[in-house]
Formats: sequence, C-alpha cells, structure tokens
Amino acid sequence: MDRARGRRRRVRLDSPGERSTAHTVWSTTVPWFVRSHDIPPPSPREVLSDATTGRAPGTVLLIAHTHWDREWYQPAVRFQSRLVAMIDALLAALPDAATPFLLDGQTIVLADYLAVRPERAADIARALAAGAFEAGPWYVLGDNLIPSAEAIVRNFEAGRRWLRRMGASAPRVAYCPDTFGHPSAMPIIAQGFGCDVAVVWRGFGGRSFPATDTAWWEGPDGGRVLLYHLPPDGYEFGSALPTAWPEVQARWDLIATTLGARNQSGVALLLAGADHHAAQPNLSLAIARLDREAQRHGSRVLRCGLATGAGALWQAALQQESQGAELEVVRGELRDSYGYAWTLQGTLATRAHFKRRNARLERALLTDLEPWGALAWLHAPTRAHGIDANGALTLAQIPVLTQRTWEALLRTHPHDTLCGCSIDAVAEDAETRQRRVASSILELRAASLACALAHDPVIARARTVKVVPPTVVRNRTGRSRGGIAELRVMEMLGDVSVGPNSEQTPPLVPSAKRRRPPVGDCVVQPMSDRVIHTRRESPQHYPDNDLVREHRLLAWVPDVPSFGIRVISSPTNGTSVAPPLVTATELGDDVVLDNGRLQLIASARGLTILQGDRRIENALVVETTTDLGDSYTPSLRGPSDSLKLRRVRIGANGPLRASVQLLWLWRSGREQVRAWTELMLDADAAYLRCDVRGWNARRDHQLQLVWRTDVPAPSITADAAFGPVERLPLRAVHGATPFEVPPAAVPLHRWLSTHDAARGATLFSDGLAAGEVGESRVAVTLLRAIGELSRADLPERPGHAGWPHHIPQAQCPGPFAARVGLMLHGSWTDETHAMVEDTADRVLSPLVGESWRDLGGNSRTLAGPALCGTGVRVSAIGLNEDGTALVLRAVNVSARATHGQWTLPPVCTWRWRRCRLDGTPLSPWAFTGNEIAFEARPREVVTVQVERDQKVDD
Repeated sequence: MDRARGRRRRVRLDSPGERSTAHTVWSTTVPWFVRSHDIPPPSPREVLSDATTGRAPGTVLLIAHTHWDREWYQPAVRFQSRLVAMIDALLAALPDAATPFLLDGQTIVLADYLAVRPERAADIARALAAGAFEAGPWYVLGDNLIPSAEAIVRNFEAGRRWLRRMGASAPRVAYCPDTFGHPSAMPIIAQGFGCDVAVVWRGFGGRSFPATDTAWWEGPDGGRVLLYHLPPDGYEFGSALPTAWPEVQARWDLIATTLGARNQSGVALLLAGADHHAAQPNLSLAIARLDREAQRHGSRVLRCGLATGAGALWQAALQQESQGAELEVVRGELRDSYGYAWTLQGTLATRAHFKRRNARLERALLTDLEPWGALAWLHAPTRAHGIDANGALTLAQIPVLTQRTWEALLRTHPHDTLCGCSIDAVAEDAETRQRRVASSILELRAASLACALAHDPVIARARTVKVVPPTVVRNRTGRSRGGIAELRVMEMLGDVSVGPNSEQTPPLVPSAKRRRPPVGDCVVQPMSDRVIHTRRESPQHYPDNDLVREHRLLAWVPDVPSFGIRVISSPTNGTSVAPPLVTATELGDDVVLDNGRLQLIASARGLTILQGDRRIENALVVETTTDLGDSYTPSLRGPSDSLKLRRVRIGANGPLRASVQLLWLWRSGREQVRAWTELMLDADAAYLRCDVRGWNARRDHQLQLVWRTDVPAPSITADAAFGPVERLPLRAVHGATPFEVPPAAVPLHRWLSTHDAARGATLFSDGLAAGEVGESRVAVTLLRAIGELSRADLPERPGHAGWPHHIPQAQCPGPFAARVGLMLHGSWTDETHAMVEDTADRVLSPLVGESWRDLGGNSRTLAGPALCGTGVRVSAIGLNEDGTALVLRAVNVSARATHGQWTLPPVCTWRWRRCRLDGTPLSPWAFTGNEIAFEARPREVVTVQVERDQKVDD
C-alpha cells in the first residue's frame, strides 16, 4: 500500500475548472493512503501513518450498498446473472431488513433484474415503497464530463421515469460515487431535479480545492448544493466490516482517523459495499460492534439510507453555519483528485471513435429528431395527435419512442463503457447499441417530419412519383438562416419490380455518363452522384422499389426558419440574393483557396493561413507519438513524429465550396498511418472546415491533428455543459507527481478556444473528446492505440487502475474519421463567444435536405420556435414525456443578466409557465399570443412549458 505525507499550508489558487474564480483553498493536509477501487480492502493494521489534527465525527452514518458497474471487465450479460442472484438474496432477506440497501444510485440494475425475473416486479415495488431498497436518481451511473448537459438531464429524467412506473421516488441526492470528474453545471442539474446534496469521490481532493469533506458547490448561476466528498478509499471504505473485537477496534481507529481528518460538520458517511458485492451477511452484527467501539470514543455508528444520510448532512451543515462556522465554497469543474485518489482523466481519447459516434447521436437526438416532433406538435392537424387507423406513426407514439431511444443511448453512458476502459466485448456490445440508436433516429425523424408536413404514406402511394421530387431542407439551429445547404437530390430512373414474376421485367441500365443535377438554372455545386435503389414504404403496402440517381450537391437556398423546414421544388427556387463565391486555383506548386475573407495556401511545404494581417505558417500537422499507456492513462514516450505530407490536390473548386486534399503518411517497418485531410472553405465562411479520414496500422501510439496558432501564451475557454468554462490544464496546477500525473488533454465538447488580450483561435470538433492547448498550438486527439485495459508499470500512475486484460480492438486498427474546424478571431469577448457559437452550428449542423419523392403539395415553409436575446442559446426543444406540452430550454451563457424571447408560430393562442429541469412548475400559467419573454440571471438555465389554449383546426 502506498503511503505519503503532506504539509498544511495556506495558499490562494484559482480553480482549474474556472480560472476567473479565486478563493482560498488548502493543499492536501493530512497523511493519506490511496488505493484504486479494484484493490482489496485494507487489513485492520493498515492505518494512517501520522496522527491527524482532526477528531472522529460524532455521528458516522453507515449506508449499505453495492457498486454495480453494469459492464466492465466482463460483459453486461455476465454481470446480469450475478445481479439476479444478489437481488434474489436481498428480497429473501426482506422480512429481517430494517434499513435500506442502496442499489448504487441507478435504476438500470432493477430494469436488468426484472428483464430476467418479470414476475417479481410487485416484490421490487414493495421493497422500494417500504424503504428496503433505494435506487436512483440516475438511470445509469454515467460519465459526466463527456456527455452533453442535456444527456445528463435525460439520465436524471429516465431514472425518475422508471421509478415512477414502480410507484417509487429516488433519494434527493446527486450520487456520483465513481465518476471520473464532474462538470461545473452539476449543481444546476442537481437543483433542477430537487437534489440539495451531491456525493462525489473522484474529481475533488486535490490541492486546488479545500481539504474538507463538506463544502458548498456553487454552480455558474450562483445556485448551491451541499458537496460531500468520500474518503480516499471512496465508496468501499466501509466494506467487509469485521466482527472479531481486535479487528473491530483497529477498523474503528482507521475509520475515525480517516473521516476525522477532514470532517467539518460532525456527521460523516461510511459506505459499506464494493464492486459487484452482495450484502454482507453479518452486517448487523458488524455494525453493532463497530458502534460499541465508537461509543467508547464518544461517537456513534448508525445505519441508514442515502436519503436519510444526505438529510443529516444537510441539517448538520445548516446548523454549523448558524453557529458562525461557514463552509468553504467550491466553484467550477471537479477534475482534480491528484494526490488524494486516482482521478483517471486520461480516458478522454480511449476508443475515440466510440465517443465521437456518441456525440453525433446526442446531437442528432437534440437537433434532428426532437425539434421535428415539436414542429409536428405546433403545426399538425388534430388527427396527427391520435392513433392512425392505417398504422402510421403519429404523435401518439413518437414521444415515448424518442424516450426509449434516449434510454438506449444512455445504456452506453456508464463511465467504464463511454470512457472506453472496458474489455473489447463490452465495446462491441455498446457499438451495436449505438447502431440501433442511429436506426431509430432515422425512423422517428422521418415519421416526425411526415406528421409536420401532413404527409400520409398510405395516400401518397397513389401519387405519381416525380422525376425531380421536391426537396425538404431542415434548419437544425435556433435562428433563421439561409445560404449553403448540403442536399441529397433524387432523380427518378425507373421502377424496379420485386417478387414473383419480377424476372420478366427488363433490367434498368442507367447511363454511366455523369449528369448535371436536375435542379434548373440556379447556383448549385455538384459534389458526387451514384445510382442506388430506394423504397417508398407504407403500413398498408409492400415497399415500392425504384432505381434513382442520388446527387449530392451544395445549393444556395433562401432562409429556413429556426428549427423549421422549407419545401422547395428546386434548391434555389425563390432566392433573389446572389451568393458570394470561393475559388480554388493552382499557382505553380501551390493550391490557393480564397473567398475574400480568408485565404489558404497549400503545397508540399505545408499549409499557410492568411486572414487580414495575420499569417500562420505550417498551420496544420498530423503527429504520432508512442503511447505505452493503458485505457485509463496515457504514457507518451519520446518526441512526436510528424506525418509526411505526400500529396496536395484540389478537391472541390467552387463556386460555393473550395477544398484542398492533403495526404499524410507515416511508416516504420510494417506499421503505417495514412490520413487524408480535406480542408474546405465555403463562400460565406470566416472559418476552415477539415474532414479527416484515414487508416491506422500502428500500435501503441497517439495520433493528433495539430493546428498552429499565433497565440503564444494563451488562456483557455471551453464549451461545456450548460455554457463555457475557463480552464487550466491540471499540469499547470500539479506539475509532475509520482502518484498520478495529470494528462495534457482536457475535455472537448463542441469547441475549445485559445486566446490572449489581442487575438485568439478556436478549434471545433464533431465529437472527439480530447483537446489540448499549448504555446501557439491547439490539438485534437484523433485516436489512442493501446492494447491493455490496465498496466501496473506506468510512471504516470504506478499500479493497476482496473483488472489486467488484453484489449486488442482498442489499438483502433483500420479506418478513422473526424470533422474539425478552425476559426481565427480577436480577444475573448461576448461578441467573440456569439461568433464561436454560430460557427459551431455551421460546422456541426449545416443546413441539410433531401428529396421526398411522393410528397404532395407545393413549396411551403414551416417555422419552429425561435429564440432571440443577447447571450441566450437553445439547449433543447421537444415534447414532454406524455407528448401533451412543448418544452423549451434556453441557457444564458453570459456573465450578466439578460432578456430572452421565444417566438412561436401564430397558429393558435398559447399558455406557458416556467419550470424546473424536472418539469416542476415555478410559475402559474400565463397566456400569450406567440411571444414568450423571460429574464435570465447570469448563466441561468430557463425551462418553459407551453400548451395550447385552443386547438389547431384540422
């Protein structure tokens, strides 16, 4: 067991989560021992090596629990079998159970149990009602730094929804016992679901935080929750309690010393359980003897549930403050346990492709599915809200199916799964779930749009399919916009018979000659085309199979309303504004892209970016670095190698988009890495987009895409849950430590900005989760190729962080892809932030559209909810759980109070009210026409529920 000592000293540091927030904090103050959660419990003689200045808490509240990683070093199906045996044993012991057993704060364990034993649903409901079981508030104990804020909210919602079906409720505690860090917005989310207390382990305890087990955790909006921090051993500190007296005495000494070292309120929690552990059979006797020993020293050990324990902590904190002993205040992200417990922040790039697909699925749910259900709810006739007699999907089914799709994605969010620190079999299962979620999104998106457009697939089968069908263009953002749209236009070639006698139909042989897209005389840029089969489907017919030529193209389209659609007969029908142009030219060995705002020069010598008086040479490189780490911790060795730039050629050549394609290559013996980067400059853009595709055939390395900048000593502002954070890399706080070296990478959501007093640059990412900022550079990690779940020989983290297991698929052999972007701008201001948010939408959610081959009616436009106001951003637009109301959520991302306004289509009279995140009303109903005005405090999240005051006519 590792031992160490620390000296107490008063320091003043900025939180690594939000550098602008200065407060008094403490370094690690007491002698400590630290173990990973996978190492067996200590023997009673293994106690702290130095005397503590603290005293044992007067009350130690013991919570019996299990920590249930749904999948990790075994796949879910194996752990499910053990789960059934554990819960069967708990149910069998119910007549003698006097206090709750905590099922790890997540309801998925009950769902997994009932999937095998559905006949015991009533027994589970009775155990929850009687307080013998506690579960929730989460659906799964997910990672909290990689998912979006809305995904964390949906996790809360799903946990509460599942418990309601069982007639139960969750403890009002944000219980996060093993998450690898926590976002600064967690107090906002916890309070939004009525939770006043957060219990955490990793992410707190490092020298940038006060040495205390209890503090106020203040969110960006100023709201607070009570933070309770677990001891260095975390949730297993009270596991395997002894019953023999010498061991009982030694264990109490250890408990009193450890908990007393940082205790502030006189009340402490002791979690009795561990990974996949069933209830300790002799726990009552062990508690009784531990309590007897504690009483000898003036303390008590009492068994309770999580809800009771959190309530006692809350009351103790209030009593302490009423006596003038104020608790410390903590602000910002919790990403620093260095020197206290392993923080394990090195998982951000492990199985990077999986994290990228998750981010794209989250974005699809939030911007390309839920808004179309809302659009249908706003515009669809009354019949679209009921059951369709022909069997078509309507708003009677779409909301609940959307919830189930979210739950399917959340089942990939447990931290061992989403962070990639699991065996290959777990990763394979999770990727299968992701593919199912993607298919569900496609089906529900089509159904939602059909409802919004009043499109009946049964009636449509009688229509003649047009050679050039109408195109439905979607705007997936919260403001009206036009310009470049990426379209899929279908050109009808002929019907293809399927089934008996289909062999008698002569086969269609399409011309191999490349054709101009059939869109008329308009500003269009063809990109590619192919011949494919497509099907028209109907709940009353077999599919109608057609051969079509699919044209992928860019078109300059008129404005499409916020979260709305525009149906057009040709991509630029009705536009009267000539678009700007972009050119791609060859000048000697150089390829030059120029749109009048930005210029890019590419050659075999490298890439140069020109913008005004700014010139950045060697602006893009691809680097590979040997990485002998494991799934938890990078271990980079030696200098980085830059991939050689082997080929430069023009891709697209305007007039709407110009691009240059660069081939990068690294080779050593039989190992090699290839990467194509296509840098795109649009006609109206002040940014570069870079699409990456490549092939990895190297083991044990990290591959990064690195942008050079002209910001030599940058500050960092990063997109995060419910608004940005100012961030320091943890190495700036800790330096190198033999216990665990903080990685250079930081969490990356949609963007990461580096800036100083004069200028800045922002990196955009479509889902890769590890960003890195250095002097005059900003990078994103494309992949980490590693082959071991856990290694014990890493200088960055000596000892195993998980069970040793070979994971060859984590070497990421084969293809990889990404979409990133770069924008140069001035210093960080509110105007810069607004420009960055707008550019993130352009890079990640461009205008898109596709042909609807049997859509009836003429060109039309449907408007969704629009949000305006300085500093306010859309977080979510969708329907509530039963589909009866519209839910609009906005975030004030600025540091000052502001006014916001939602504008709804004037199809009827509306009534609205403000709510918490969980839907609890905060104000009475107010009646309005089509405008909903609200005020928002700095960084406040504002949720509005809208209902019809009068029905929309058919």
